[in-house]
This record gives sequence, structure tokens and C-alpha cells, in this order.
Amino acid sequence: MQNLLNKGVWTRPTDKMAVYTELEPGKAWGVRVTLYPDTARVEAINGPKCTWYKAPLRISAIVNMPNRWERLRGITFQDKLMKEVANKRAVAAEENARL
Repeated sequence: MQNLLNKGVWTRPTDKMAVYTELEPGKAWGVRVTLYPDTARVEAINGPKCTWYKAPLRISAIVNMPNRWERLRGITFQDKLMKEVANKRAVAAEENARL
């Protein structure tokens, strides 16, 4: 996963969590991915210290492990995560264009 998310900075706040932050220079909006043991939270953020409380799905989404039917179809956690990261990058690009 680190080879796909390599444009930003990885941090490790706790032993059970990893955070990836991607902010392009000169842009206000970016993407943050927070990896937990069984899930991930993908957010479009408007600054490095941005936090959202009850954000809409357009801004923030939780990615769970693939269920049984998704595994049978060959969908992996990495596939689901990268699809959501692409969606949030599009939101960030749209918000940057709006500024």
C-alpha cells in the first residue's frame, strides 16, 4: 500500500494506527488516510490540521474489510481503499479549483 500512496507523508501516532497526509504545495485541499487495524478512514481535508466531526460522505468515508461476496469476486481491501482515495482526490481537486 505504501507504494501506491507515496505522494505525501506517512506518520505513526500510535502502534495501531498509521496516517497518510497528501497536500500538494500551494493547494489548500488534500487527502488524509487513517489506517486502523480493520478499517480505514479516507478524508478530503482543507489543511494539515483539519478535523471533521460527522462529515458528509462526500468529504469523509470509512472503508471496511471486504465482505464474503467481495472476496469471492476478488476485491481486496487495497482495491476498496484506492477507489475511495481516488474519489477524495477528485473532491480535493474540485475544492481547490473552486478557490
